[in-house]
Amino acid sequence: MLLLLFTIGEERYGVEATQVQEVWPLLPLKPVHRVPDYIVGLISSRGEIVPVVDISRLYVNKSASNLISTRVIVIKVSGQNGEEHKLGILAEHVTDTIKIEVPATKSFSIKSKNDTLVGEELLVNDQLIHKINVNDLIQKDLYEQVFCHNYES
Repeated sequence: MLLLLFTIGEERYGVEATQVQEVWPLLPLKPVHRVPDYIVGLISSRGEIVPVVDISRLYVNKSASNLISTRVIVIKVSGQNGEEHKLGILAEHVTDTIKIEVPATKSFSIKSKNDTLVGEELLVNDQLIHKINVNDLIQKDLYEQVFCHNYES
């Protein structure tokens, strides 16, 4: 399995490369008004309007820094009714991928102000990496806040 690595706070996270649609450098985002502060703007991706969520703001209540390694990771998430939507994840230190062979895993969760992020802990070359599933990033309440907003008006 190949993971794309990024940072939330001081911790290293990974998402399977197969769940990633695109990775964009940090470009100016179109601002959105009257939305939670972790929805930091919009981008256009292949003709679709894509909301961008600052994952650091969402989970550790600190905005992602404007670094050369800060990127927008475009993923597809599935809603409760099976609809798929693109979501941009603003994340720091998006610089590495790592190939993992049969790792030892352990369940974990961290709590945000809105959700719980669930995944596996992987120990790779003495480095602890939290592997997450993109659909675990966005639960029902957060899904409604992000995707039930009319961004075109």
